[in-house]
Amino acid sequence: MPRFKCAQRSMIGARCGIYTPEEGRIECSGRMIVNDDVMLFSKGHLEIGHNLGINQFSRIVAHEKIQIGKNVTIGQMVAILDHDHAYHLEDGNLNLKGYKTKPIKIGDNVWIGDKAMILKGVEVGDNVVIGAHTLINKDVPEGSIVAGNPFKVIKKIS
Repeated sequence: MPRFKCAQRSMIGARCGIYTPEEGRIECSGRMIVNDDVMLFSKGHLEIGHNLGINQFSRIVAHEKIQIGKNVTIGQMVAILDHDHAYHLEDGNLNLKGYKTKPIKIGDNVWIGDKAMILKGVEVGDNVVIGAHTLINKDVPEGSIVAGNPFKVIKKIS
């Protein structure tokens, strides 16, 4: 099985890093447009729906699983990470070993603003707008506009 698979011809910009260690997979069910300097990394499973747009300097890192729905637009410098570093004190020193992971699911028709960050274990519903500089640290209800650090629902989309 190929580690990177895209069902339709897509556009990948310059200096992009698409990394899949032996056990990882990146699968796209349709066309995607990836701007310059984007990083897609999966040592787990990164599943991308049809019609994804990712702008410059954004990164998606799947150590376990990230699902992205169809018609999703990702602004510049966005980070989507399904993991945190595991850490503990050892003889008075901070020791970083391994990762703590939880899957992320992003619904259909989602617009993620510049410099937003989506953390492990969250689900973003369908038809959502995430404002610039927004921290997503818990589930986002469908049909909403959210913003802030951490986010608040600003408005419902009818």
